[in-house]
Amino acid sequence: MKLLLLFISTFLISTSLFAKNPIESPTFGDLIKQIIGDEKYVFDDENIQIKVPKFADNPVQVPIYVNASKIKDAKRMILFADLNPIPRVVDMQTTKILPVISTNIKVAQETPLRALVLDSKGIWHVGSKNIRSNGGGCDVSSQASTNSDFAKFLGKTKGKIFEKKDRNRIKASIFHPMETGLIFGNVEFYINTITIKNDNELISTIKTSSAISENPRFIFEVKDNSKSYKINFLDNDGNDFEMEL
Repeated sequence: MKLLLLFISTFLISTSLFAKNPIESPTFGDLIKQIIGDEKYVFDDENIQIKVPKFADNPVQVPIYVNASKIKDAKRMILFADLNPIPRVVDMQTTKILPVISTNIKVAQETPLRALVLDSKGIWHVGSKNIRSNGGGCDVSSQASTNSDFAKFLGKTKGKIFEKKDRNRIKASIFHPMETGLIFGNVEFYINTITIKNDNELISTIKTSSAISENPRFIFEVKDNSKSYKINFLDNDGNDFEMEL
């Protein structure tokens, strides 16, 4: 019986490896090669839910929601946008956090958004959704940095815990320009790492990029019911902004 199940599992994976890319783009092949090398992947829109606007009117603030919690024991989740000049959006360890995230991103033009999720067997699952937009979101300077009180507000945080039956939902945001450095005269200045700890342990380290919108806000779901958390936002200029919930 075990051999039969192994055969069926191998057959299904092999079949899926040749499934058609649901949204073709000229850069997908190179990008996924850069990110996961020669590791195996399958297209899996059935188990990865991605929500984006029908049309992104504001390309500097495009809300996205990804939920891959149907993939049990997911180890890691990476988001990238095929046609952005800064494709990689998020890279998060998901051993103690669910592969679920909500945030806002910038889009340079209409682009597929991909979610790669690594399962416990070492197979990457790829979810895809097209973001329709006129674009231009990566070539706009931050509005926050023009605020005369910029230095006063930089790094200000706020957040809240929402208790659920078997998990906690964490909502967190921070005042930060998230400059891409693509504008002449501006340098990159953005949150590049987020760590989440509960009372006793590190829950996740999340790598972020300047493709995330200014004054970013995040929603994460963690696999515990702790009453308090410590979140650190580190930027590429060496600043460490801490928030306790």
